[in-house]
Amino acid sequence: MDAWFRFLVKYEVLVYLILAIGAVFVGRSLWKAWAEWHSAVFGLEKELSFQKVRVSGAFFILFVMIGLSQFCLVTFIVPFLPSATFLMTPTADLLLTPASTLSADELTAQVGTPSAPSGTVGCTPGQIMISSPLPDSEIQGKIVLSGTVDVKNFGFFKYEYTPLGSEAWATIAAGDKTIPNGELGAWDTSQLVPGDYQIRLLVTDNVGKALPACIVPVRVIAP
Repeated sequence: MDAWFRFLVKYEVLVYLILAIGAVFVGRSLWKAWAEWHSAVFGLEKELSFQKVRVSGAFFILFVMIGLSQFCLVTFIVPFLPSATFLMTPTADLLLTPASTLSADELTAQVGTPSAPSGTVGCTPGQIMISSPLPDSEIQGKIVLSGTVDVKNFGFFKYEYTPLGSEAWATIAAGDKTIPNGELGAWDTSQLVPGDYQIRLLVTDNVGKALPACIVPVRVIAP
């Protein structure tokens, strides 16, 4: 199923093009059959022409329904699927947190970047960073997470949340492209119980090794 979703998204334009060409040919056949039916005089001739109208009409409706299904799938269903569905690394487990061999301080020292803002844990400015929301900020409803995912040998990233004091991290979404400084994705907090939470940005390289995670504490408030 995941492969089918990836195919429909990747070749969306091609699917529309094929459907459009098919609809044009079927539409022409429908128009000719309709003209024959109206011009037919004898009963048998009229019945055969009407049969052509029904067959051509059925195929035309089929092409239209497939096109609408493709549009609804890509527009209304795919955006709400976990991003892990579209990662092309077949052996990577997005829910697995591999052990990291580098500490946050070691990673920072290697690249010579400044220290992360106060309140964050493990963040590396310029590489693995959540810039919004800020530490200890109050959030509600659907918010946009911004930050940076830009490391060597990049594999994929995911961002997760957990109530403060818990280690039961829940994956919100993931991605397989680097983001130098921009939107990481969205997080809908409307169904969460108000309270203190942590957001974690976890980056894994292309050999499955997790880099130090960036953790930001936030407080979810009632809308």
